[in-house]
Amino acid sequence: MAIASRKLGFDEVEHRDLNFGMSPETVPRHWFGNDPWTTHWMNAILAAVPDGERWVMQATRKQLDNIHDPSVRKAAIGFIRQEHTHAREHDAMNEAMVAHGIPVDRVEAVFKVVRQTLQRYLGDVSQCAIAATFEHFTAVISQVMLDHPELWDDTKPEVSAMLFWHFVEETEHKSVSFDVFMDASGGGFRAYAIRMATLALGVAIFVPLVHGNWLYFLWKDRQLSNVASALRAAKTLFLSPGIFTRAFVIETLPFLSPRFHPWDTDNREVIHAWKRAYEETGDAHQAYQAFRQWHAGDRNAAPVGHAAAA
Repeated sequence: MAIASRKLGFDEVEHRDLNFGMSPETVPRHWFGNDPWTTHWMNAILAAVPDGERWVMQATRKQLDNIHDPSVRKAAIGFIRQEHTHAREHDAMNEAMVAHGIPVDRVEAVFKVVRQTLQRYLGDVSQCAIAATFEHFTAVISQVMLDHPELWDDTKPEVSAMLFWHFVEETEHKSVSFDVFMDASGGGFRAYAIRMATLALGVAIFVPLVHGNWLYFLWKDRQLSNVASALRAAKTLFLSPGIFTRAFVIETLPFLSPRFHPWDTDNREVIHAWKRAYEETGDAHQAYQAFRQWHAGDRNAAPVGHAAAA
């Protein structure tokens, strides 16, 4: 399966240099569904995105001359460009949260210390393996969000449009870090051992770190005693659709297989619904609305405004 899956996805990676103008006016304090607990769980994840994106960019760039498959190399270059834009847009979103009094900058500073420490002690190949692990988790989180857009019903469209663009591109390039690592490591048992060791390291460090930061944000926002919000978050994260359970438990099991490849789960149809609309309009907001129509059952939905213009 992994060998067949490796032939998928390379032509999906496309850089779109979008600027969403994220600001305190477009990003509310409780931006995810107007709910404090789920918003701050997402903040705990997204706080590390800008520095994390730059880290995986650096790890990939170092390996470009060692990539033998030209399709992997081309996808890797597109991936680096995508991650550069993601980091820039999430810098702006994090700055908006800081303006609302949520100390995302302090959490990001802690992540940078962790990242610098790991860079000091891990070789280039092991850093590629860490990148593959992180990209697996972000791809699964993106998949859950794309499968459950109803979670975003109470979220401002400016925020939804930006994040669904990110979810689509995370899905487009979900195999790149993995394939770069496989080329850099040479594959085989050594590659599998490195991948399992860095998976254990990443989970041991970042799962407690994220959830500690989650509680820190809730404390700073005076929301720790918001029981109703806590119950909603527990359902969303751990039960239905179970964002955390899917990403860090259920979808970790396939990752443990020596034959795993990210495109073993082929969800290109879902991102194509967004991509068709974006290609016709050049507008991420219209692409998001068209994706919502498609997901609701109108599989031939035209981009918003397109039908009227026709």
